[in-house]
Amino acid sequence: MDGIFETEEPLATREEGSWQVEEREMEQGTPTFFVSEMSGMDRHKGVRHFESGAAKRKTSKERAEREAKEFTKTCRLTEFFTHPSASEHLVSASASSSSRQPEQVPACDASASSLYGSSSLSTGGNDQTAEEIEIESKHVPPEVQMATTQNYDIDISLWSEHLTKQFIDYWTVNGSESLHHSDAKFLDAKSAVQIDANNVSRKCTPAMFERRNQNGEVVKRSWLCFSPANGRVYCFFCKLMGVSRSQFTSDGFCDWKHANRLVVHEQSKHHIQAVLSAASRAKGAGGIDSKLTMHVGQIEQYWCSLLKRLISVLKFICERGLALRGDDEIIASPHNGNYLGLLELLAEYDDFLGQHIQNHANRGTGHTNYLSSTICEEIVRLMGNEVLNEIISRIKLSKYYSISLDSTPDEGHIDELTLIIRYMEHDTPVERFVKFLPNQGHKAQEMFEGLMKFLADNDIDIQNCRGQSYDNATSMSGRYNGLQAKVVAENHHAIWIPCAGHSLNLVGKTAAECCQEAISFFFFLEAIYVFFTASTHRYAILSDSLKTVASGPVSVPKRISTTRWSCRAVAVKAVVQGYLPIRETLAKIARDENETNKTCYEANGLHDKMCRLETAIYAVFWHDILGRVDATSHALQDPKLDLKTAVAMLKSLECFVREKRDCFHVYEKKGREMSETGDYSQTCKGQRNVRLNPLDFGRSEEAALSQSEKFRVQNFLPAIDQFLSSLDQQLKAYEETCSLFGFLSKLESMNCDEIEAAAAKLVAEYKNDLDQTLGVELVQFTAFFTQFLEDEDDEKGRAHYLYKLLIDKKVVDTFPNVEIMLRMYLVLMVTNCSGERSFSKMKFIKNRLRTTMCHDRLSHLALMSIEYDILREIDFEKLIKNFAAAWSRKVPGL
Repeated sequence: MDGIFETEEPLATREEGSWQVEEREMEQGTPTFFVSEMSGMDRHKGVRHFESGAAKRKTSKERAEREAKEFTKTCRLTEFFTHPSASEHLVSASASSSSRQPEQVPACDASASSLYGSSSLSTGGNDQTAEEIEIESKHVPPEVQMATTQNYDIDISLWSEHLTKQFIDYWTVNGSESLHHSDAKFLDAKSAVQIDANNVSRKCTPAMFERRNQNGEVVKRSWLCFSPANGRVYCFFCKLMGVSRSQFTSDGFCDWKHANRLVVHEQSKHHIQAVLSAASRAKGAGGIDSKLTMHVGQIEQYWCSLLKRLISVLKFICERGLALRGDDEIIASPHNGNYLGLLELLAEYDDFLGQHIQNHANRGTGHTNYLSSTICEEIVRLMGNEVLNEIISRIKLSKYYSISLDSTPDEGHIDELTLIIRYMEHDTPVERFVKFLPNQGHKAQEMFEGLMKFLADNDIDIQNCRGQSYDNATSMSGRYNGLQAKVVAENHHAIWIPCAGHSLNLVGKTAAECCQEAISFFFFLEAIYVFFTASTHRYAILSDSLKTVASGPVSVPKRISTTRWSCRAVAVKAVVQGYLPIRETLAKIARDENETNKTCYEANGLHDKMCRLETAIYAVFWHDILGRVDATSHALQDPKLDLKTAVAMLKSLECFVREKRDCFHVYEKKGREMSETGDYSQTCKGQRNVRLNPLDFGRSEEAALSQSEKFRVQNFLPAIDQFLSSLDQQLKAYEETCSLFGFLSKLESMNCDEIEAAAAKLVAEYKNDLDQTLGVELVQFTAFFTQFLEDEDDEKGRAHYLYKLLIDKKVVDTFPNVEIMLRMYLVLMVTNCSGERSFSKMKFIKNRLRTTMCHDRLSHLALMSIEYDILREIDFEKLIKNFAAAWSRKVPGL
């Protein structure tokens, strides 16, 4: 270790570790970074030598003692400006330096070390003479002297990490001009020296304090400040506002070889944010550099103008559920996707967008242009949150609401749980898709916990829930452990209403599977579809044949769906309308010698099936029944439908089917005309096993029935009776709710006592929502609305009309309890058809080409596509300004 401190030996001939060189040069006052450059050695390639803990502590203690000794020799900062000459000041300072302590700066609680002439703080080499100090003092601006007289540091490197409010306010008002120290002679004398491996030395130059724009203009970097104490530069705004920690705020920047990092810093997010924060703080005093503030405002306005165009394009794409990205993100590429493609199209007619794409597109990573997929996804997320927040705010304004949950797997085989909420918007009930909840599982408890978490996160009170509607799955509708039971246990006012549309589907399903002949008939419809669509040749023959129908073109046979009964209605309708052309086409294909034997056999079998009278009768019968079921199902899917209207429609369908029970002869007559035969097909009668079933044991003689009567008893009546029985069972689920609000449809025909009795029943059920004056209000309200009955709209229902009348006539204050009662009734969910629609949109958005889409992105895209009316209404101006301020970057050339 003795040779380590021998400074006379040339540096290149020393045989010692790089850490030893660094330690010795550090003791001489030279920073470690520059010693590593001067040594020409790569510390990562050589052999590392490590000191022991005791040696390190000893070295640290000795270094601290040397620094303290040198510090006591330092003159006070103010003495350089208060004495007539620097030489006299130096002599005076030397005479009293042994006992003097450095003066403290109260504003930032930091020691004000000397800025000039100290070898421990300067990398210039030896101690300076009085003449050198006098030359340096001449370059100190008068603003620095003024700041010094006010006890504020004129060296930015001496600022404390914890700045006081008074200190920050002072510099935001006075700016950074007194901290620049950008004079050429001053920089040459005080700048830290950087020596690279080629023994090339570099210093800070005045050119670094300027920035040249693309148009050739030179702009001064008012944020860059030079520290005479350590010869490094700092960022005035970042160090003052403390938004981030970097070289420009902590140790200082001195990598003069890579001075282009100054450009990177001034274009960074944290620097722009610090400038904006300082400008906002000094807005009242007007102390920040006006040109810099104006420049930052221009940058923000530039990005705002661009964001308006980006959001308009995203609204167009998301509203239609289209894909955003393509195979690449290259402008002018045919594979860059809808988002960049539409921006290119708009750029042809928008000069601003065209200039932006020309100057900033395809510049690679690190060049800010707001055209990347990262910014696109961030904007989509913010837009989706805006739509969701708008829906949540409307739900809270309505107070009362109903919920619907349903689940289905997406194309990525991930179970998606959709949440639909029904509430009142002004005078109309609406059903809004809220989001796809994360995969909760199929158990009722798991779905209940997911629902409660969403309501709690969005501050929606479960006690304001007045209804819930799900399908008839056990996990949803279970009386004891289903989801509806758990919600009712939390809030007994959340009435469970089975989905009317799903219930109607179950009624049709049970009727279609009541007997073997009914099952065989629907299999036959599916076989017709498969036979013709399996071959383009056969499909073309059938299409040409259906065009010759006298009543006009007839649709081709359709596929049978087990869940969508509208498909069954369409399939039966296609067969009934094209019965004769389809049969003739099958006969033609069966006789065609060019067809394969398998094809001819299938065609012949289907043709024989269509020639049967039973098939024709069933086709006409199911065409009538399913036609009315389909029409009723479409009516039930209206999101504005109220419960009483839905129940009335189901009861009307029940009456229609009941009347058809005695119309078998009508269907038989039409079947004979369609099949062109009057005989039923002969069925083999099974022989009784005499050995197992003796003729005289427990058997009575069978009634002799004709073929027509047998078909009626065994196939026609069971289908109708099963349909009526199932429908009546489904209607019983709505009796309890209808008993509470059913009187609303007949108010004008009720006397005062009946109205008050019905009102008292409601008040007893909803004690926390209605008071005892409801009966009196209803009596008066009945007399009020009867004057406007001629204006009633029967399509929307009586309750909807009454509520709209209250709002339009502005009499809510007169009948407050009536308004609350109608609002609670109208928010009751009738079906979960809105949830099924969200699944259709989900399958369109997350198709087989987009299966890797994450859950949150799917939820945001589906929300903006389904609730497109809210997306159009929202003003994204505030979002644009906040985004531009948070993500603002330096625009090259601006």
